[in-house]
Amino acid sequence: MKPDFSKLARTCAAVAAFSVAAGVQAQQPVSLTIASFGQGSGWYVYAVNLGETLRQALPPGSKVDTPPIAGSVGNPRLVSVGKADLGFGMALVNNWAQKGSVSYDKPLPDLRALVGGWDQYYLVPVASGEAGPDMDKFLHKDRPKARVVTLPRGGVGPVGAAQLLGIMNSGEDALKARGGNNEYASFAAVKSLFAGRNVDLFIHVLNPGHPTVTEIAQNTPVSFLQPPQSALEEMSKKYGWTVATMPKGTFPKQTQDIRLPSTHTTLFASTRMSDDMAYMIVKTICEKTDQLRAAHKALAKFDCANGAWKEEANGLPLHAGAARYYKERGWVK
Repeated sequence: MKPDFSKLARTCAAVAAFSVAAGVQAQQPVSLTIASFGQGSGWYVYAVNLGETLRQALPPGSKVDTPPIAGSVGNPRLVSVGKADLGFGMALVNNWAQKGSVSYDKPLPDLRALVGGWDQYYLVPVASGEAGPDMDKFLHKDRPKARVVTLPRGGVGPVGAAQLLGIMNSGEDALKARGGNNEYASFAAVKSLFAGRNVDLFIHVLNPGHPTVTEIAQNTPVSFLQPPQSALEEMSKKYGWTVATMPKGTFPKQTQDIRLPSTHTTLFASTRMSDDMAYMIVKTICEKTDQLRAAHKALAKFDCANGAWKEEANGLPLHAGAARYYKERGWVK
């Protein structure tokens, strides 16, 4: 039987064309933007390190920008409208965005999870000066005219603070009626307020080793407050927070374990991202965890094998490209 040279030629031509196209695609530089949070935050450190890690895996000439913008509430909106390709978020807030609840007036259905479970975040009440751990007593007896500060709106910190204070009858209006106040400030301003003893309480979502609060606790007298159990239960029931224990010694001067509202960091994209790009990003992250863990104390236990694909660790359904990688590893069926 004579070989069909015309068929063989067509096959070789097709393979060659595919190889050339794949090679061009593989070498084509790309530009990615990772939305994180302000300088001084743990997420900004994560994003800078992730950007460097991805640049090593992307085609030569690729760019990864890591602007210190938005935060957990703003990032889903940025990714949804295409102003960022990737965003660091929180499983709790991503779920709000998917449903169109709490901080969102409509659902953002195009968001997709890449890698969840980066770390553990706690909603932490940090009091200036010496104080007992009882947050209810602190607000209603010790310092009913408390000067409360949170970061500017855009992240989950001020949202969570307002939720917790509201449940404890110390929301913005209640504080004002008692002679206290609630103001918004940057990390740099918060440090100055603590240094000058011009604040009573700062509430924010913190991961272990958070640079700003670590510096504050090292340089000024502070106390870490324990919300009442009833408030923790209401935060879970009404808003979807989980509850976790922040072990003593997580921050300087934290002398006891504290039960707090909590959530996890996740990295997400949108359906606009190609499956191949999502696959490459997830593969790079999950196979370069040592490089990523070296960036921040809070990532010491980060490991994709611990459930990075689970919806409860992301608050979102998986991107198809991410699911492909997790299936290859045998973690998803």
